[in-house]
Amino acid sequence: MPNLGEFIKNKREAAGISQKTLANISGVADSTIHNIEINKTRNPGWELLCKIAAALEFHPFEILKEAGYITENDINPTLLIKGLDKLNNQEREVVQLFIDFILSKKNAGSTRKESDNYAFQIR
Repeated sequence: MPNLGEFIKNKREAAGISQKTLANISGVADSTIHNIEINKTRNPGWELLCKIAAALEFHPFEILKEAGYITENDINPTLLIKGLDKLNNQEREVVQLFIDFILSKKNAGSTRKESDNYAFQIR
C-alpha cells in the first residue's frame, strides 16, 4: 500500500487535476498539498485530510485509514449486531442491559453450565 503522500498524489492524478487545482477546490494552500505529497508534512490533521478527500470526491474513510487515524476494523467491524438501527433508544437500552447481564455472569466465573447462566433461554 502506498504511503499517505503517494496515496493522495495517485488520487489527485487519477482525477486529472494539479496540486494548485486541488488546493483551490479543498481550500488548502498548494504548498500544504505539495508538502503532504512529498511526505514533508507529518501527521496532517484529520480535518485537512477530509477536505482533500471531499475535493477528490472519495470517502474520507479511505484517507483517514491511510493516515492511520482509523483501521479497517473501525470501518468494517468484525462483530456486528444487525438491526440496532431499527430500535428506538429504549429498546437499545434493553439490549445493552442484556449484554451487561451476560458479561457480568461471564466475569463472575460461575461454575454452572452455560445454559444456567441466563435468566431465560431462547427456544
